[in-house]
Amino acid sequence: MESITEVKDMVQFILRTDEIDSESSSSSDISVPVYDISAEEFLGFAENAISSETKEGIVNAVSNLKRALDCEMDMFFESINIKRIFDKKNLKFENKTKFLADIGLFPIRTINKLNFMRNKLEHEYKIPEIYELHTYYELVWSVVKILDLYLELLYKNGEINLELYIENNVYYLTMKHDIKECAFEFEIINWTKEKEREERRLNVCLKNQKDANDFIKAFNIYLLSIQYFDYRNLNLYKKKIKKLLNDNGAPDSLKGR
Repeated sequence: MESITEVKDMVQFILRTDEIDSESSSSSDISVPVYDISAEEFLGFAENAISSETKEGIVNAVSNLKRALDCEMDMFFESINIKRIFDKKNLKFENKTKFLADIGLFPIRTINKLNFMRNKLEHEYKIPEIYELHTYYELVWSVVKILDLYLELLYKNGEINLELYIENNVYYLTMKHDIKECAFEFEIINWTKEKEREERRLNVCLKNQKDANDFIKAFNIYLLSIQYFDYRNLNLYKKKIKKLLNDNGAPDSLKGR
């Protein structure tokens, strides 16, 4: 079994597989923070304010939509132990939304539209058209719901185990999301009969800026593997995994100002 020392090695190993069986999964130790006001409540406040169709109502709606978005992102990042990194580096709102795109939760076009509308409503000091407000509401509502769903997936799948078949060999692949250490752990064991057991391990931690590129790719692998675990579409899984090899640019979502 070849050496696996980088995330790209893990990607290439997965791409060689002829078949993958979902073996088992176990829940994580994610702890979701409970705030006095939730993102859903801020959305409710915004919806009520929009329905008033008054200048005051529209202004209040904009404020509460911004609060809903900030609240949901803070909750998500705190749950997976990354909020401390954003806070320590005093990263901007755009860095947070870019990170969500980097790990594959949203298309970058959606994130750019969300950022554009937020900045326009916040900095131009004029009342938005009602259609703009409804569009912004729908975008924020979508972000809240999608982050909730992904957080549930990460909670239910703190560790996943797969069996990989490559030619006549069988490998046991364990992937673990270590919340406390802010890391992803990958372990491959050659489980082929009549062969000596070989093991390869890869640990991808987020400790500083130079770790960001590999960490984000490892996050992508993990999320895509969770989806494969549930849906078992090997061609789609490998197609999405392969895209990670072509992304050589260092992400800027975790860079300071």
